[in-house]
Amino acid sequence: MIFRKLTYCALFFAVLALSGCKSEYRTIQKSQDVEAKYAYGVKMFEQGRYSRALSMFEEIQPFMRGRENFGNMTYTMATAYFRSQDYFMAANVFQNYARLFPNSERTEEAFFMAAYCMMLDVPYYKLDQTNATNAIRQFQLFINYYSSSPKVQEANEHIDMLRQQLARKAFALANNYYRRRLYISASISFKNVMRDFPETQFREEAMFMNVKSLFYYAQNSVSDRQVERFMDTVEAYEQLERSFPESQYLSQLRTYITRTNQFLERNNS
Repeated sequence: MIFRKLTYCALFFAVLALSGCKSEYRTIQKSQDVEAKYAYGVKMFEQGRYSRALSMFEEIQPFMRGRENFGNMTYTMATAYFRSQDYFMAANVFQNYARLFPNSERTEEAFFMAAYCMMLDVPYYKLDQTNATNAIRQFQLFINYYSSSPKVQEANEHIDMLRQQLARKAFALANNYYRRRLYISASISFKNVMRDFPETQFREEAMFMNVKSLFYYAQNSVSDRQVERFMDTVEAYEQLERSFPESQYLSQLRTYITRTNQFLERNNS
């Protein structure tokens, strides 16, 4: 019985507190006092109530420009978006802060956070990777502007990771062409992976798949172009052999290269 009464009391005071918060929020919201709204937004931010803080900041943002607290509010907004996991908005507001307050002591951090939020907003590799490209560009700008920053190493690590994501996307596209038997498109795409991402973990496999693509492209070509295209197959195979002399893929290509050489021997006399 005592426990039940204590529970009811706790619920009563919780409802009372919540009602008080709502009442305070509505009172502040109806007010025309910009500074009071700003102070309330900061209070909500410090309590971790980011949606309420953002609601207040967004409402007064047009009236805060030129005021002493405008910079602090902008940075706080960006942080609130970040903590709310709205990375798109966070990136934009961090960028705006860096642009509007280039001499602030927090500009370097804002610059980095804009790139970091763009990276966190990058979708699954099979989807559009525009955000990955933008994040790489932003990290590179950060490195250029703040070359002595302790965050340069982290920025480079993020760039490497994002480039692997882009390479994976490009490699998947090339594989898709190959599966659809669009061999010349596949070959071009595998070459693009090798050219654009020389450091990628997919480089060896891209070389392997390029040989197969060129072989089937030559095999299916009109007779007067086959010699030239089978020679391209040999060249691609030799490139793989030079780059990865211990590659497991060389044995898998033995049949392809044997048939290629046999064709060239018959037709090069």
